[in-house]
Amino acid sequence: MKLIWFVAGAVAGAAAAVAYSVSTGRDLRTEFEDFRSDVSRGDLDALGARLEARFNEVSAQIESRVSQVRAAAESSAEDAGASLDTLPDQASAAAAEAAAEAEATVEAASEDLTDR
Repeated sequence: MKLIWFVAGAVAGAAAAVAYSVSTGRDLRTEFEDFRSDVSRGDLDALGARLEARFNEVSAQIESRVSQVRAAAESSAEDAGASLDTLPDQASAAAAEAAAEAEATVEAASEDLTDR
């Protein structure tokens, strides 16, 4: 049974690496080498810039996806004769909250690395 979970984890990891490479156009191995190089050199400025750039990419992707979902929901609501303007904008608020939490995590990790 443990072997099945190991194989499933390995397949999921490989799929995630391929998905990352396809969605960003970057090789995950190269990204890892760059990250490891920054850490081993103690170049926290470069590491922070790299993390900030990746965070900004993820934020942009999240905002884009929220916009797509909202547009699809508005289209469906119009087809049904309703309006989303009367509903609270919970999806955007949740995305903004998630982005703020991710930014705080990146800043805390950066400060932790600085302390080391």
